[in-house]
Amino acid sequence: MNLIYSIPNELYYIKNFLDYNNYKKIHNAIFKERKNIKLHSSKGVWDDGLINNIIPPERAIVSKYHPFEILKTLTNHNKFYKLQLKHITTTIHYMKKGSGINWHSDASWNYGATYYINNRWNSQFGGELMFTSKNGHGYIPVVGNSLVLIKSPLEHKVNPVLSQIVPRVSVQMFMK
Repeated sequence: MNLIYSIPNELYYIKNFLDYNNYKKIHNAIFKERKNIKLHSSKGVWDDGLINNIIPPERAIVSKYHPFEILKTLTNHNKFYKLQLKHITTTIHYMKKGSGINWHSDASWNYGATYYINNRWNSQFGGELMFTSKNGHGYIPVVGNSLVLIKSPLEHKVNPVLSQIVPRVSVQMFMK
């Protein structure tokens, strides 16, 4: 685990978040089994403002999958921050060309985390996570096996995906 960037108590960007074997289990389960994952549009589930004028991401809620349980445990307890949270959800987000998420704060949750799955993402593919606060602003690139933890109410968005071939795939966790 390598802390790459942080705004203390607002945002943490960590590369090599899981050991290689657990990362590969999650990666392979999502990419090799994607036809078996029952993805559905976030339209009608999310507030319209999140996906206004962009293509809604596809998503699937996942529970009781062992590698995700390891991901949740390390997200809750690691050397860079301590959360001690009671409830963590896990959802796969699958973003094809034109998909993104508009500015928002995940205000109904204490924290949101994005765990990136793509191991061959090119900066030309878009899909960056943008953030802004009084303490800093910028973007986080899509890098496989990295995690971005955001404390609410930090404003953030996902730029639209530009790749026609490669989808942006992540595991989203929301925590209270």
